[in-house]
Amino acid sequence: MSNSLSNDFGLINGQTYIIGRKGHICIDSPAVSKHHAAIIIKNDRIYLRDLNSTNGTYLVNNDSLVDFEEGYVTSNQPIVIGDVRCTICGLLALPRVKSALKNHPSNFEDATSLVIPTMPHNETSDPDIRPLKR
Repeated sequence: MSNSLSNDFGLINGQTYIIGRKGHICIDSPAVSKHHAAIIIKNDRIYLRDLNSTNGTYLVNNDSLVDFEEGYVTSNQPIVIGDVRCTICGLLALPRVKSALKNHPSNFEDATSLVIPTMPHNETSDPDIRPLKR
């Protein structure tokens, strides 16, 4: 997994990456907080932490949402950020995110190339990123 995280996604061990409307990985949805969650690479594993977001971070388990505050997740674990269902791998594998993470802007407020627009599920070509239907 170490090779996959560093080589495939450009993630650095010990580094924190912010997911939110304003962060390293931006999700353009009003249900997503500015700084919604953080991915922290610890010992070559993915540690996900909700940052006291308004609409929460959830794991998807058998089509049920499980409230999630923090812990280790796999890159293919289905999660929900606000109202967007995705996987870490799905978020990181988008070409523009992958490219920007390799350049890793030190000021994530300037990371405009990482914006992930949300759209109805039937309009997206990536099955790992879609708005949640509650």
